[in-house]
Amino acid sequence: MHIQITGTGLVCCLGNGVAQVYQRMCSGLCGFRDIDRFDAAPYAQKQAGQLPPDVEETLRQTYPDDDLAAAMVKTAGLQALGTVSGAAEHEFDGRLGLVLATNFGPMESLEWAWRERLDTGALDEDSYGFFDGFIAEIGDFFGCGGPREQISMSCASGGAAVAVARDILANGRADRVLVIAYDVLTEYCWCGLSNLHTITTDVMRPFDPSRSGTIFSEGAAAMLLTRAGTAGGIGDVSGCATGNNAFHMTAPRKEAEGSRQVMAEALRNAGLQPEDVEHICAHATSTRANDATEAAALRNLFGQRLATLTVAAHKSQLGHLLGAAGLAEAIISLEVMRRGVVPPTVNHNELDPECAPVDCVPGRARIHPSSITLTNSAGIGGNNASLVLSLPEKAMAGSLAPADENQIIHISEMGWVLPENVGNGNELLQQPEWLQWTDGANGKLATFNAKAYLKSVKGYLDPSGAMLLAAMGLASTAASSDGLTDRKGIVTQTHYGATTSAFAFFKQLVEKGPRLASPMVFPHGYANTPGNLTAIESGYAGPHMVFYGLQDLREAVEFAASRLLDRTADDMLCGFYEAVNPDALPDGRHILNGAIALRLSLQSSGHDVGAFSLAALRALPPVNPVEGVIAAFPQLLKAMHP
Repeated sequence: MHIQITGTGLVCCLGNGVAQVYQRMCSGLCGFRDIDRFDAAPYAQKQAGQLPPDVEETLRQTYPDDDLAAAMVKTAGLQALGTVSGAAEHEFDGRLGLVLATNFGPMESLEWAWRERLDTGALDEDSYGFFDGFIAEIGDFFGCGGPREQISMSCASGGAAVAVARDILANGRADRVLVIAYDVLTEYCWCGLSNLHTITTDVMRPFDPSRSGTIFSEGAAAMLLTRAGTAGGIGDVSGCATGNNAFHMTAPRKEAEGSRQVMAEALRNAGLQPEDVEHICAHATSTRANDATEAAALRNLFGQRLATLTVAAHKSQLGHLLGAAGLAEAIISLEVMRRGVVPPTVNHNELDPECAPVDCVPGRARIHPSSITLTNSAGIGGNNASLVLSLPEKAMAGSLAPADENQIIHISEMGWVLPENVGNGNELLQQPEWLQWTDGANGKLATFNAKAYLKSVKGYLDPSGAMLLAAMGLASTAASSDGLTDRKGIVTQTHYGATTSAFAFFKQLVEKGPRLASPMVFPHGYANTPGNLTAIESGYAGPHMVFYGLQDLREAVEFAASRLLDRTADDMLCGFYEAVNPDALPDGRHILNGAIALRLSLQSSGHDVGAFSLAALRALPPVNPVEGVIAAFPQLLKAMHP
């Protein structure tokens, strides 16, 4: 079985609609303009990939009650569904799933809520509700009655979301899945990324020796995926893979080995070899380190044949679309195959010898027929994702097959950090009272220190990272620690993310100004950072995923079990965490802080602390973690037995 693409949508700095954006790209246009959404004076780079003024005005008029992120998501999603634009909700479809992907979520709404806290000292539920209810809002709008999920894999999110959607379809949980990746530019995002020194003061020049950094953009990209056999397919997702560098938060592994590894796995998943690929869509951020190491990864994967392949660098025109980048570039890659023309890499004057022999189609669009494309996406924290796309006539079944829902998944180890207890073993199964929220319980973790559970020194940790690292360490005491391994993966789930660091950075931005907002704190405010730190700490470089937001707690376990059952991993760490700062949430909301980790495998360790099957997991009622994933965890325990 393979997965068909039956519709696409795109709204970004180059326009509204896939056809319009692609045509403008082939014409050599670039989408950057002066920032006018916030005061750009304190920043060295004063241009960004903001939506064109007419597009933004239309979206805000069409969806006057939404923030810009929701307006973009709804617009792109309607295009993918082939529906006339409008604000009316769709009819309910019990077999339509939804997968959202993002770096920051609907940050415009969250900034409004947090400014209310800073300005008034209070935060109302209604003010926070749109951010918290974003997945439900989008799911209701499109009538999605199937699984509703949101993942966050930094700038690999868009590609990674396709892998999640493919699981849903392969396992028969839906007949169609709407995948939408998005991010909106707010000052929080721009300040943090500027202070990390990733943004150039020049233009973007991928693979050019004078490149000096990236420029970020906003937008939403949508792809409608269906099971094979549906009429009207315009392309296929033949293979996909995710992973983690398990090396460093911001620096790539030598010669981008993590990217090479995930691209090779996507090809293996598609049943293809490197010699079958006819076109490549590179991540190509125009930074010194990324472009050189990515070129090395491509050389290591394709050998001498790389010189004969076209390597697209679409960020030179679209900018870096953050969480939407991978999906937007996949959509443009599909158009490249369908139309036979590759848009140019603009502002590229010469090829850096370190990037040779990459042919990035400099200057002008080029006619280049192709029917199989490999995409590469990467993100802060070491997140990686790769897709193999093909035209329908080249569709490959690959290794895609439904997971055996009756296969027993063994819980080899369990670890936890909770207000009432820190430990590992099977005691948590016998002590459900440790998972009950009581007034003041979160205060018991206020001074929790993860140092005793870590292998390496950490200069700064958000409480979410400290708790998850400790729980993951306690759940993997028997796991081999002999360096990097791509046969071991990590999946995490959180409702609220890392609010302590995120809110602290926003407060610094507002009260001290952009230049004094800490670049050390900012990356620890990403919801996916705790899982990334665990990958680095443990050397788990295999399948990787982060579920973020108010969604069914079973999704992380579904992903972990699927990777074991399709034999892409031998060992999966599955972690759940919350560590909220009360100031970042509405007044009176009660959340149980802590972290719980499970080490899962298909083989019994002889001293398993529990076991379950996907059938038992799916038989549970929906597990919605309104009070956080830790408070909801007892509902998962009903499917797990010693």
